[in-house]
Amino acid sequence: MNRRNIIILLDRLQEIIEVAPKIPLSGRSLVDEDEVLDLIAKIRNALPEEMRRAEALAAERDRILEDGQRRAERIIAQAEEQAARLLRESEIIKLAQAEAERIVEEARRQAYEMETGAKNYAKKLLEILQKSLSENLSVVENGLQHLEQME
Repeated sequence: MNRRNIIILLDRLQEIIEVAPKIPLSGRSLVDEDEVLDLIAKIRNALPEEMRRAEALAAERDRILEDGQRRAERIIAQAEEQAARLLRESEIIKLAQAEAERIVEEARRQAYEMETGAKNYAKKLLEILQKSLSENLSVVENGLQHLEQME
């Protein structure tokens, strides 16, 4: 069909609406539903192929946009999830590093205390040994003096 036929069909649709009985005080009309739907179907069939293709392209565009939007939302959600996971892992790493530093510092402190304790213990033992040796030396010297006096 051509443009002229579409105009004729639209004029017929307008005529149906204009001559339809009016519902008082409502600004509405009663139309024959089957007749109007039949005219709409004829108008659709009369539309040029380009318009039908344009409608199909518009529908495809809408579908592609919706698909792209869903994909974008999914990618954003995945990125947010990964960022949150990395942040959690980063926090865990920071906590682990802090704990490792605390453990190393505690080990150093304990090693220092053990070394200091060992030095103090060794010093006391050496002092006791020195005292014992001094006493034994005195005994030996006294013994030697005693022997010399006996001669």
